[in-house]
Amino acid sequence: MKFAPGSIRICFVALLAFLPCGISAGAANTEDPGRSIAEYERKIQAREAEHGVYDPGTGEYLLSVGLVYQNAGQHEEAVGAFMRALQIKRVNEGLQSTGQVLILEQLIKSNIAKADWGAVDRNYQQLLWIHKRNYEAGDPRLLPVVDMVGRWKLKAYKENLLEGSAIRIIGESEKLFKDTIAILERQYGEDDPRLIDPLYGRALTNYQYAIEVANTPQNEFHGVGSPTRTQVMCRTVPTPNGGARRICNTIRVPDPNYYASQSGSKDFAMGQRIAAVGKALRWIVQIHEHNPELPRDSHAKALVHLGDWNLLRGKKTTAYQNYKDAYLLLADDAQHAATIAELFGKPHNLPALRLPLPEVDDKVEAEKTTSVLASFDVSRSGRARNVQIIESEPPDATSARRKAKSTIRGRIYRPRFEKGEPVETIGNKIRIVD
Repeated sequence: MKFAPGSIRICFVALLAFLPCGISAGAANTEDPGRSIAEYERKIQAREAEHGVYDPGTGEYLLSVGLVYQNAGQHEEAVGAFMRALQIKRVNEGLQSTGQVLILEQLIKSNIAKADWGAVDRNYQQLLWIHKRNYEAGDPRLLPVVDMVGRWKLKAYKENLLEGSAIRIIGESEKLFKDTIAILERQYGEDDPRLIDPLYGRALTNYQYAIEVANTPQNEFHGVGSPTRTQVMCRTVPTPNGGARRICNTIRVPDPNYYASQSGSKDFAMGQRIAAVGKALRWIVQIHEHNPELPRDSHAKALVHLGDWNLLRGKKTTAYQNYKDAYLLLADDAQHAATIAELFGKPHNLPALRLPLPEVDDKVEAEKTTSVLASFDVSRSGRARNVQIIESEPPDATSARRKAKSTIRGRIYRPRFEKGEPVETIGNKIRIVD
């Protein structure tokens, strides 16, 4: 995704330009990090002794030594240095200072390396809060961080990286993509290509949200209303003079109409999310149609994703027309042969949408320990048949093998295409990692 000029997203190289006077960028990448760290620590101690623990210069030295620790792979120590630098920055410049952005970006890198996902989330949330406190809603300078945090929330949801409600996490991601779209549309118009990536993000988050709503038991779904209602209970009690007095209390009692209304609320919530997915995917196709200079393979992929959605919704005829349009868009040019093979050369599990956050992806993949390799056939209509487990790691992963079979059978697939027509695929292979 391209961002507007003036973007405040700072890369690592630019960060090095902010090292304290007399300390070069090369010093942060020294071949002898132990020597550099010792030198920095001496300078930090001297600076603190002369100017105090909250001196801005001390904060700059801490940022520098944090970078040295980070480059050496000592992320626990790097986080400690960055946190001290962050505290000094807040004391001197205030809680809303954009000067914290550089430090927070480095904290995110080291916390990702540590797989401290709760800390990563707090860092992203703080980054977003600072930007929202400094820029008005709709300001293009919000775009980079809103998009970045939206992607993080989506990744955190998909990989189950955070504690708490899954529906809340995916809802936060969807809201951030929605905000990105609103800013871009207001700034550049509804047919601007910069909308494509956040629209894909909105499609995917709404799809996942709908799944969460569907999987939430009715008695746990929190829609409009309350499962209890107030009721006045009265009783008569005797008085000492032989009379009687009426006493009334307000209590909470079960509402017999609640679950009936909640069923309607749940259906409405799912309908909203499903409609949002279709709207986003159709909008992406519309953007390509109004911008013929965009790459054909991007246009074809937009049509294929819309076709995937229609197939998931049971609109097979419409889906196959989307696929055929995409195929024909690419078929008359040999340079698109690789894209045709990618989209139609083998079956694809649906939905085939993904927005990666690379450094998080790499760390999460490294932590996965169980994998299953399976073989199966895919019919012309996109259903799995004849599922066979070839191997697993570890070999005795019985539960993982059983789960892989169930997962493969339950999926809908975009079938393989030949000359624009769906065909059966025999012996398709997939590796499922958990």
